[in-house]
Amino acid sequence: MTELNSPAPAPEHAPKPSKSTRRLPIGWVLVALVTGVITGLVGTVMHLNSYWTGSFGIPWGVAVALLIAGLGQWWLGLRTANVLAVGLTGIGQYVTLAVLTLFSRGDLFTVPLNAQTWEFVPHLVIATVVWHVGLLALTIVLMFRINRTLQRTKAQLATAPSTAQPAVGTWQNR
Repeated sequence: MTELNSPAPAPEHAPKPSKSTRRLPIGWVLVALVTGVITGLVGTVMHLNSYWTGSFGIPWGVAVALLIAGLGQWWLGLRTANVLAVGLTGIGQYVTLAVLTLFSRGDLFTVPLNAQTWEFVPHLVIATVVWHVGLLALTIVLMFRINRTLQRTKAQLATAPSTAQPAVGTWQNR
């Protein structure tokens, strides 16, 4: 080879490859937001359900609503292997809660937080506060939990022996 037709040397400052493994594709962003809206709608409608015992109420609806919201976030976090999906789902859930609470006429999806409602229906006040604060806390906790699960899984896969060996040896391929 001569100098004229030899390959050009690689530049010293070559661009670094993008970290596409950390990016969330636009399709999954939309799935996360739609899942957040759906689970936020179901949770907001459901969180005020309670069982009245005669002297006090048991707010079972808020527990089921948080379970539904958490399962939606957990599924998307594991399915996409990305913490951003959990955060986007939580944002979708909380925006849905805010829209339903602010733009609904009357108190269909929440109860007013005042002394009168605390006196007569304290379980509904507790359910409303737990749902509003619980969505934020659930999203933050699940973001850390998914991140830890993903890191642990990647570490286990890195130390595991390779299972990508063919079942048939090269001497058997004749």
